[in-house]
Amino acid sequence: MKRIKAHGQSARERGKSVGHGVSSLTLFRASLYVRHLADLEAEGRETISSRELAGKFSISAALVRKDLGLFGAFGKAGVGYYVKGLREALLQKLGLKRTWNVAIVGAGRLGIALSRHKGLAESAFRVAAIVDKYPEATAAKRDSGLEVFHVDDLPRLVNERCIELGIIAVPASSAQDAADTIAQAGIKAILNFAPTHIDVPQGIFVHNVDFTIYLENLAYYANQAYYRDGHPCDLGDKDWLGHQE
Repeated sequence: MKRIKAHGQSARERGKSVGHGVSSLTLFRASLYVRHLADLEAEGRETISSRELAGKFSISAALVRKDLGLFGAFGKAGVGYYVKGLREALLQKLGLKRTWNVAIVGAGRLGIALSRHKGLAESAFRVAAIVDKYPEATAAKRDSGLEVFHVDDLPRLVNERCIELGIIAVPASSAQDAADTIAQAGIKAILNFAPTHIDVPQGIFVHNVDFTIYLENLAYYANQAYYRDGHPCDLGDKDWLGHQE
């Protein structure tokens, strides 16, 4: 089965240019390249070809070369790409050679889980503040070790802690209010986990996270595999719980 070429963007964001001729899809693939290059560097690999890199993600070598060409002149004829040099260059171009301070709006289960995410601690992103409409009613301080501030404190926290990215981790019904608060605080980039559309002023970028997109990609490839190889179980007239209809 081929690897999934998935993304976590809304239809509004797909292929959207985010400046300097680089689309959001290209940026997504660039992040994947960085992760794979880090693994290769850890293994001691010194070079990799565009064909090898493309095979990892089931895309064409031409697309890999086009993606990388948007960030600069990389690669050497007969050699390919130097793993360490390419990774460092991409990190620089993606703005990941520095630390980004993040504010999470919503101190419920999702907000707590995000604040404790191991990947954040090992990345260029640091949770600098968690805010909630009802901070006294949350368990975030006990569970995450972070103090939970009132959402009205966000503008002050943005200035004091140099917060540049915001994460919405509230129910859909509260998402627009959270987006308004983040925008008014001066944050220009929002990661939205709420399953709803939000409106923001021009100049603010929103990335919507919808895990069902990944499941839809999985369903497509799984459908192909099961059609070719046969389904591992015969459901017959039973529903998904195994009960008779």
